[in-house]
Amino acid sequence: MHSTFVAHLRGRAEALGDARTCTYLREAGRELVEDVSTYRELDREARALADWLTSRAEADRPVLLLYPPGPEFLRAFLGCLYAGVIAVPAPVPTDARSMRRVAGMLADAGAGLVLTATALREPVAGWLHAQNGSVAVVATDAESLGDPEAWAMPGITGETIAFLQYTSGSTSEPKGVAVSHANLMHNEAAITERAAVVDTDVVVGWLPHFHDMGLIGMLLQPLYAGANLVFMSPVTFLKHPVRLLEAVDRYRGNLMAAPNFAYELLARRVTDAQRAGLDLSSLRVALNGAEPIRARTMDAVIEHLAPAGLAPTAFLPAYGMAEVTLMATAARPGMPPVYLDVDSAELEHNRLVPAPHGTRLVGCGAAVTGIDVRIVDPGTLKTLPDGQIGEIWLGGPSVAQGYWNRPDETRDRFAARTEGLGPYLRTGDLGALRDGELFITGRLKDLIIVNGRNLYPHDIEEAVRDTHPAVADAPGVVLSIDTDSQERLLVVQGVRTAQLGELPIAELSSRIKAAVARGFELPAPNVVLVEHRAVHRTTSGKVQRNSMRSAFLDNTVDGVLHEEIEPSVQLLRTNVLAR
Repeated sequence: MHSTFVAHLRGRAEALGDARTCTYLREAGRELVEDVSTYRELDREARALADWLTSRAEADRPVLLLYPPGPEFLRAFLGCLYAGVIAVPAPVPTDARSMRRVAGMLADAGAGLVLTATALREPVAGWLHAQNGSVAVVATDAESLGDPEAWAMPGITGETIAFLQYTSGSTSEPKGVAVSHANLMHNEAAITERAAVVDTDVVVGWLPHFHDMGLIGMLLQPLYAGANLVFMSPVTFLKHPVRLLEAVDRYRGNLMAAPNFAYELLARRVTDAQRAGLDLSSLRVALNGAEPIRARTMDAVIEHLAPAGLAPTAFLPAYGMAEVTLMATAARPGMPPVYLDVDSAELEHNRLVPAPHGTRLVGCGAAVTGIDVRIVDPGTLKTLPDGQIGEIWLGGPSVAQGYWNRPDETRDRFAARTEGLGPYLRTGDLGALRDGELFITGRLKDLIIVNGRNLYPHDIEEAVRDTHPAVADAPGVVLSIDTDSQERLLVVQGVRTAQLGELPIAELSSRIKAAVARGFELPAPNVVLVEHRAVHRTTSGKVQRNSMRSAFLDNTVDGVLHEEIEPSVQLLRTNVLAR
């Protein structure tokens, strides 16, 4: 087995050459046009760019990649790997928040070179000049920048850092997860084994290339396995979700991966008429991960798409994160998802106790090969038995090297020990094991404690979405606001106003307050209703609760439609603004 992804991919290119392809479906008016690259072409272009990179003095530091969706990014990323240069995938900044985020990435990585596409070079160069005039900007798609025949394998090993995967949680202090070639090779092997990927498969996707699931699960996984790839931009999918299913049909797609919200879009926005012309019988694996997985979302997708041939065993719930490269646990293909109904009161006391008609949890499968999963009491740091909820700790060769240039945070997160065993990665996620199956219950930092009860915000958020179609598929967050007297609940909920009909916005707020109060035996929450795009989300679709809390307290929430705030909470916000 090769120790680096470069050596592995070179072997794939030599063995498969023109027999395997990466096909990008580019929008041209209302049509999607193929942009096809063979393995041989990708290898040649990567060697050419790598030859050029070795002549650049700035390449001794991480190199930022700012590309629109498409094959140009993949060619640049592979070129960096082929040169032994640390690649830093980044989103193209489009607004103030994303500009702050990318500026933070640029500074944190210490990059002196930005690679981009011709169409973006001038605006990117202008923006970067205002940020830091010393950063060079080069478009890599205008012409070949180097000689592929002059390329030589760099002096890299499994321990060499391949790329920095920046986490999408914080816009002010982004952290770069340092992923080595050995980390990448181990995790890709684990994904290939668990998802049973073979070299004749077709992977279909749309995910952002700067997100760990998009980069490792969509772009690099088929290259590792020697499979074919068909992909489109996130905007192409979000505008018309049926296009993903049309690609599965046309190219006989076998595997895809997406966060839960994408499957909600397929269930809600693919019409019966659109479904009627589809054959989805080739789709063997629909991996669901990167955010809380909802049982009823999967049930709705299976029910809606079964007439088109989607197998009831297609869903593959999984759990992972950038800090473990990508995948830590996953279900097994060909098996229906595992659901567990548990007693809600026991759940509040950190125990999984099966109970009919209780809170439904989705199993995320068992650990993939080489990963050690432990459930640990975050206070005592002792391993907990089956059925008890604690912090999820992960160990094994897929666990990344730490955070770039952040030794203290690396030590805190990546060097944990329990009862003399370690090192482990502290994930910050809460969950429990039951017969080897991992069940996720929430985030440690998001846990809400009211009157001694442990409440998980996503449970309340789901109840809010049930109140009306205008909020059914819109993002929202539930937060705790600590006033001088006690904790108060705050709901910030996106609303699709076109679906309100005759319902007054104030009545929707009242329904939400009543649903939370009755359903969870709590005082009625504070409610802020906003335009559905105003709720902060990560690139994978996760809601950003801390970011929304800060925006609420700073009175900078965008798109407010209606709010009902208690005087004590309003006073807290006023005091924060006054400081």
